[in-house]
Amino acid sequence: MKKKNIPLIYNQQHRRKIGDFLVCENVLNQNHPLHQHDFYEIEYITEGSGTHLINDKSYSVQKGDLLFITPMDFHGFETQNIKTITLHFFAKDMSPEIAQILGFLNADIVKGVGEKTVADLEYLVKVFKANRNYAILQIKNVIEIIILDLFGSKAFSFEQKYASDGVSQAIGYININFRQEITLNVIKDRFNISPAYFSREFKRRTGMCFNDYLAEKRFDYAQKLLRNGNRVIDACLESGFGTVRNFSRRFKQKYGITPKEYVKSKNNS
Repeated sequence: MKKKNIPLIYNQQHRRKIGDFLVCENVLNQNHPLHQHDFYEIEYITEGSGTHLINDKSYSVQKGDLLFITPMDFHGFETQNIKTITLHFFAKDMSPEIAQILGFLNADIVKGVGEKTVADLEYLVKVFKANRNYAILQIKNVIEIIILDLFGSKAFSFEQKYASDGVSQAIGYININFRQEITLNVIKDRFNISPAYFSREFKRRTGMCFNDYLAEKRFDYAQKLLRNGNRVIDACLESGFGTVRNFSRRFKQKYGITPKEYVKSKNNS
């Protein structure tokens, strides 16, 4: 898929990475259109205010707010002179427990984060700039602490409702990897769960059967791609449907119109 270019809002020095991590202090002095990327992003606003666009909604943000963006989201800014501390990272680089938490999280805005989180973010900037021994380990550990501090209660609520077993781990895996080929046999081999037991538990916990849940994730992502100017074939392949014929047929069954008609209706609205 030919993705839209991510707006170049970092200078060349800031575009240096340590492993697959990026940590930088950033200045946004112009509007940036909706874009999407394959990593998680945290942006803490250190100065200024503006509007943050997430998918189809707009949110007022200001100094002290923290923005959390997943790889499934499109986001952008309408802003004047916002300064941020920005983190980019991948679920694959986190511990299995944190990767599981990430699988259940949606895009979020935390208003007025506490002093501890701010100190952790400032520490990450120092570690990234110094780039000494064990920098990757330090960055990973501090990002995990930030995620636990900000979103750990959501994960705890889930674990209170459902034990942290193979089924919940599999659901988190599906939420992150739905664009890949995932079958009940894949779940069986990866998490050592029988397909029959997983299917029963999955429906009990989510209210949907496995195939419907997976399709819903893919349809939601495909719609986001289509709304943001991607071609039908790109939306089809990137969201995991396989063939355009299958994608178009199932899209029309679900929404009553073809993907091309959907794009046309959005362009005319």
